[in-house]
Amino acid sequence: MKKKLTFEEGMAELEGLVQALEAGQLPLEESFKTYERAVKLKAELSALLDEGDRRIRVLTETGERELAEESVK
Repeated sequence: MKKKLTFEEGMAELEGLVQALEAGQLPLEESFKTYERAVKLKAELSALLDEGDRRIRVLTETGERELAEESVK
């Protein structure tokens, strides 16, 4: 079973891929594969950030409602 990627692990991998591409030392086919992996990884990281943003919004809205209800009492 595939281990779930953490944001920090994904960023470290993405940084490594970018450095490898920028170095310009990879054979052409390996460059294509590295770029494809980087694009997929970027999408995964964006999804993780979007989910985190959604969770924060839910928690913030819930907390604000609770504070508003307490101030009315």
